[in-house]
Amino acid sequence: MTLFEQIITRAGHMTSRPDKRPAVQPGQDRFPAQATVHDEGTARAVVGRISGIPKIMGSGTRRGDLSIIAAGTAAVLSGYVSLLVLLPVPVLVALGIVSLALIVLTASALRYRTGLVPVLKNTPIVSDPVISGQPKTVEPVPPASLQRPTGTLDAYWIEEPYVSIRIIRMGNQGFTYQVVEPPLSPREQVVLRETYNRLRKVILYDDPQNPPLHRFTRDAVSLIIREFSPDITGDRLDVLAYYVRRDLSGFGPLEPLMQDAALEDISCNGDNLPVFVFHRTYGSLPTSVLFFEGELNAFVLKLAQKANKQISLTNPMIDATLPGGSRVQVTYSNVVSIRGSSFTIRKFRADPMTPLDLLRFGTYSAEILAFLWLVIAHRRSLIIAGGTASGKTSTMNAVSLFIPQNAKIVSLEDTHEIQLPHKNWLATLTRELSIPGVQGDIDLFSLLKSSMRQRPEYIIVGEVRGREAQTLFQAMNTGHATLSTIHAGSVHEAINRLTHEPINVPPVMFTALDLVVSQSIATFGNNRTRRCLAIHELSVGGNGTIIPRKLFEWDVGTDTFRRTGEPSRVLVEICAMMGWTGETIAAELKKREDFLNIALDVPTPDIQDLASAIHEFGE
Repeated sequence: MTLFEQIITRAGHMTSRPDKRPAVQPGQDRFPAQATVHDEGTARAVVGRISGIPKIMGSGTRRGDLSIIAAGTAAVLSGYVSLLVLLPVPVLVALGIVSLALIVLTASALRYRTGLVPVLKNTPIVSDPVISGQPKTVEPVPPASLQRPTGTLDAYWIEEPYVSIRIIRMGNQGFTYQVVEPPLSPREQVVLRETYNRLRKVILYDDPQNPPLHRFTRDAVSLIIREFSPDITGDRLDVLAYYVRRDLSGFGPLEPLMQDAALEDISCNGDNLPVFVFHRTYGSLPTSVLFFEGELNAFVLKLAQKANKQISLTNPMIDATLPGGSRVQVTYSNVVSIRGSSFTIRKFRADPMTPLDLLRFGTYSAEILAFLWLVIAHRRSLIIAGGTASGKTSTMNAVSLFIPQNAKIVSLEDTHEIQLPHKNWLATLTRELSIPGVQGDIDLFSLLKSSMRQRPEYIIVGEVRGREAQTLFQAMNTGHATLSTIHAGSVHEAINRLTHEPINVPPVMFTALDLVVSQSIATFGNNRTRRCLAIHELSVGGNGTIIPRKLFEWDVGTDTFRRTGEPSRVLVEICAMMGWTGETIAAELKKREDFLNIALDVPTPDIQDLASAIHEFGE
């Protein structure tokens, strides 16, 4: 049974069904799920700070020693008073409890101070063994379960049992993203270094154009490791093989971060500074990974090599796509960056975003998505406006599934981000040459001009920021449906950017742009949530004034979406084109809304299955 048939069966001929997301009543939390995570994190943090007091007192610092003396003195004094001074019974009981608590606290602190209980220390991963030749020792990972030291907010495996992640509070620094990997003994570090040298020769001298990745299999690596350590045990052999795979075929100390599906961004701003990540649940966090002076230069060269780009002092900046699809921006040395080399990696989901994901995350309502479905299917043009990391491209990728399956699509991007299941789709990328005196750059403007000769029905532009916008609006005015994004905080800011330097689209051409979708990222406590702020239709007045009309808006107080009641020009035009009445188009919107709500009950479908179901429904 196809996904479409499953939805039809569950729908019972598409009977009316309410929105899956429960309405938020006045007085309730605006974001109960996020609030729960925040409350749990706060409670854990409080317990962690209380139970961590003996560790702080027993840290061996002058402040810790003074606090032990103070706690012990207070325990003796309160005990002396409770035993020798005639006081009311409740006061005596209270003093006794205080004295006992202080005695326990002092004893616990003394145990840490004398070394009877080891204090857990964070040993960061600071280098790539391939770069520095000195593998760094890190905390061990228990084989059966994750350790959750005091103050841990979350812990999960990346590759069991070798590497895990802990979100843990580090004193006054707040929460930190810790990478936990197996430790290496000095002897194992030497073996690992010799293994690296042997495999480097294989990569560099045997076939530099086609590195023999089959040499990195466990069996092949094990043979080399046993040459240098014949008596190594099986479990330690697996650990060394993990490090070899991580550093030679992966991203070195960054490999766990690249494999963590919960991360959106990874950035490093210079030597001796922690790498920062943006976590989908916990927001921006410093990590236990950092690069010492000189190591970062070598690492960004490695990133450029993986992206098949050249970077040097004469060409110190590159934008590229890494294997796997992640986007990277790299600066080399201190030519343009005061703190030295830097990099920012924008990670993308292995599975592209779908309309069901937008509905499941609460970014859009089923009513809004049904409206966009009808509009896009009838070849209307829209621009998605939003700030950095607001999810513009992900949303555009998701709503592109509403494009009819056999329609001719041409996409134009600087870096490859759009992923569509359509067969009749031509994906194009810009090209930038950095060779002096060589002409050969291909920008978005050139790609757009070329695409107009390919008879596309839909044109998708990753982002408009320059002169290509004028050609894009010309394509709209000649009957091509277009989807694009723009950096702007609201519909008015988007209009200002489009009508002024360096874009300069004439206001009269805005008659072909049907919708502007505004999207933003909001912060609530430690959590960030993406929401559609509003959807506007555009019209042009007699004096050339561009007039936005709001159709849908987000109510931040209840975290719900509502229709403003403004009549939709686009829907009126669709009715006229299809010969529908107002009741007919209302029924079409309702059927699509029900389809999306019911599809949430079906086990997560493959993107191709979902696109096929959407196509079958629209026929």
